[in-house]
Amino acid sequence: MISDSSIKWIENLAEQEGLISSGQLSSLDLSRTRDEILRVSTVVFLRELKSHSVSLSKLFNSYMKEPRFGILWGEIPDREDCFYLERNSVRLNISFSRPGLIQVTCEKKTENLRISPIFSGVLEARFSSFDEVAWYFLEKAISGEQITRYYLTEFLQSSRNVDNLV
Repeated sequence: MISDSSIKWIENLAEQEGLISSGQLSSLDLSRTRDEILRVSTVVFLRELKSHSVSLSKLFNSYMKEPRFGILWGEIPDREDCFYLERNSVRLNISFSRPGLIQVTCEKKTENLRISPIFSGVLEARFSSFDEVAWYFLEKAISGEQITRYYLTEFLQSSRNVDNLV
């Protein structure tokens, strides 16, 4: 199966070829193609993270005897493909502000309705051979499933409400 980034790459090249034949462009703009690959790769990776997060949250919830210990999830309004997990007034937000950079923030809503940061991290895309995009966390190559497990564990530890465990 052909990847989304390869499809977008060939669409971009075909569009540029049309612009060249009509005289609107003198040659292929490979940086434009790389920018589009990075944008598409970011959206695809975010969707992968969301899929893993929701699936693992559903599985976690199925093992919990009390629904109040479960994880909720939803989409961040007005942010394409951005989402959150929530439990015990703690929210894990996964979003991007620009192609190639995904931000992970965990924050707690305090009793006086203030937002208090707990932890944050950044996932960064890099081009490898033949303009393939690889994702990195703390200078190490990662997969979507690996980083989802990592952040879900951190989120569960941070969102544990000791008062509810009695």
